[in-house]
Amino acid sequence: MADTNVVLINNDGVYVPSVPSVGVNAGDTVSFSTNDGSAAALFFSPAAAAVVSPSPGSPAPVPAGGSASFTFNSSAPGAYSVFAAGSGASAPASFPNEVSQSLFVLIDSDGGPSFGVPHNVINPGS
Repeated sequence: MADTNVVLINNDGVYVPSVPSVGVNAGDTVSFSTNDGSAAALFFSPAAAAVVSPSPGSPAPVPAGGSASFTFNSSAPGAYSVFAAGSGASAPASFPNEVSQSLFVLIDSDGGPSFGVPHNVINPGS
């Protein structure tokens, strides 16, 4: 059983994940913490919330100075994603519907969830 720790790197209030995705395998665990000890919020897609335990709230808190851990109870492919944001954030209006065997860790970029890193890091000026 694998245990993956996703560090949410606080970049001026945007939480950039240390990895863009985590494999979904029954019995594996995924933990979320912040690099600076700040509190954060996790919003799981409906499909992702259905395959982790304990059942995440909306949002699932990452406590200041702590971590939040979840265990996958399925290996079946699905539309799995989790949106990482500051503790005062609102849930995204929608989640990606790409079906895979990975949990994608999204960030708040340009006012909505996106993959990986903020757009201005990859394409300066956009």
